Amino acid sequence: MRAIVALGAIAHNAVLAAKELRRAAYPFAHGAAHMLPDGVLLADSYHCSRLNTNTGTLTPAMFEAVFTAVLQRINPAPA
Repeated sequence: MRAIVALGAIAHNAVLAAKELRRAAYPFAHGAAHMLPDGVLLADSYHCSRLNTNTGTLTPAMFEAVFTAVLQRINPAPA
């Protein structure tokens, strides 16, 4: 499985536009993961800008959790 991690709503919307998908069907939310029709996982994170990190909107733990979740989805543990 392939995955795209969108850093912010602008990146999220750009992926959807490039794939000609409706934004309403795949709303941006930090930590959200959307399986797109072509089999690509689109995972969302707040952008790691100074504004988001300095205000605590995005913490290192929140950022790392997005990547951990993506890795678990694309490389599930053997049963």
